[in-house]
Amino acid sequence: MSQLSEQYKIIQHFTRQYAGEGDLEQARAAVAAITPVAEKGNAKAQYMLGKYYSWGYGEECDNQKAVYWFEKAADKGNEKAAEALVNLYRYDFPDDEIDADRKRAFVHKWHYKWIEILEEKAAKGVAGAAQALMNLYADDSPEDIDPEDGLAIACKWYDRWIEILKAKAGKGGMSVKKKLADILYYGTGVPDEVLELIEDDDTDTSEDEAATLYSEVAVGENDAEGWCNLGQIYSQSAKDWQKSLDCYMKAAALGHREAYRCVGGAYFEGRGVEKDLSKAREWYRCGADAGDVSAQLMLADCYKRGLGGEKDFTAAMDMYRQIASRSDLRKKYIHELGTAQYEIGNMYMKGLGVDVDLRQAYDWLKLAAGNCNLAAENALNSKKFRDFRK
Repeated sequence: MSQLSEQYKIIQHFTRQYAGEGDLEQARAAVAAITPVAEKGNAKAQYMLGKYYSWGYGEECDNQKAVYWFEKAADKGNEKAAEALVNLYRYDFPDDEIDADRKRAFVHKWHYKWIEILEEKAAKGVAGAAQALMNLYADDSPEDIDPEDGLAIACKWYDRWIEILKAKAGKGGMSVKKKLADILYYGTGVPDEVLELIEDDDTDTSEDEAATLYSEVAVGENDAEGWCNLGQIYSQSAKDWQKSLDCYMKAAALGHREAYRCVGGAYFEGRGVEKDLSKAREWYRCGADAGDVSAQLMLADCYKRGLGGEKDFTAAMDMYRQIASRSDLRKKYIHELGTAQYEIGNMYMKGLGVDVDLRQAYDWLKLAAGNCNLAAENALNSKKFRDFRK
C-alpha cells in the first residue's frame, strides 16, 4: 500500500468512529500529509479532507472547510463529494448560519451536479455510475421531480446499467456474467420499487438470460454457486426438475452447502428423482454439517417427526438449540431463527422429549414472536399462558 493510500485509510477509519473513539492525533497527521496533495489538485485527497472536516469531532469539525474541499473535489468530477455537499447542506448547517431558502438552493445545485457527474461517467460506460443514478432517482430524487417520475427515470437507468453490463459480459468476463445474472434473477442491488416495475415487463426474459449466464459461469469455471443458481432457475415452476437436480448434484460435489439441502429437498418431494425420505435426511445432514441453517432446520424436523428414520426428540432439540443460540442469524436468517425458537417452545409446551414446562415454553415462544414468527404469536394467546402474560 502506498503512503498516500495509508493516509486515506487512516482518515477513512477516523471518520467512521463514534465521537471520541477515533485516534485524533493520527488523523491530524494524515490530514497534514495529504493537504499538499489536495492543494495540487488531487480530487481524492480533496474529498478526504472534506470528509475529515465534516466529521472531525470537537474543534476539528469545520463545515466551511468541508464545503471548500468538497467543492474542489466535485468540480473535478468526484461524485462522492457532490453527494456529500447535498447532505452537508441538507442536514449539517444550523439555521443561524444559512437560512432555509439558501440551504434549499445549495442542495438543489449540488444534487444536479451529482447527477451531472454520474451521467458523464455512465455515458462512458461506467456501470457503477448507471447503478448510482438508478438508486439516486429511486431513493433521493431532486425536490423538483415528482417521486413517480423519479421512479420512471430510475427504471431507465436500470436499463442503461444492464446494457453496460451486457456489453462487458459479452467480452467473456465471468465475474461480470455472474453479477449480471444475479441482478437479472435475484434483483441484487436493485431497489424494491424499481424491481416491482421491471418485473411486470420481462420476468421470463430476464430468467432465461440469467440461466444462460449462470450456465456459462458454471461450465466455464466449474463454479459451485453458478451450478446451484442454475438449479434454482430450473426448479422454478417445475420447469425441469431433472436438470435442476443435476445442477444441484454438481454444486454439492463441489462442496456448496446450500446445494446439499436442495438435493435433500428433491428427494423429500420427489422432484427429478424418486421420493426417498431416508436419502433426503442424509442430504440434509450433509448440509447441516456444512453449516447451512435451513438444512439444520429440515434435519431437526426429520428427527422430530421421524421422517427418513426414527424419531429422535433429543437430537431435534439439540439442533433447534444450536440455531436458536446464534444471535448473528437475526439479520439474514430471522425466519430460521424464529422457527427454531418456536419449535423449542412448542416441544416444551407439548412435552416432546422433555417434561412439559410452560414457563420455558412461554419464554421461547416470546423470543420467536419477537423474530416475526406468526405461529408463536398465535400460541402466546393460548389460555394456558395467561398467568405469564400478567
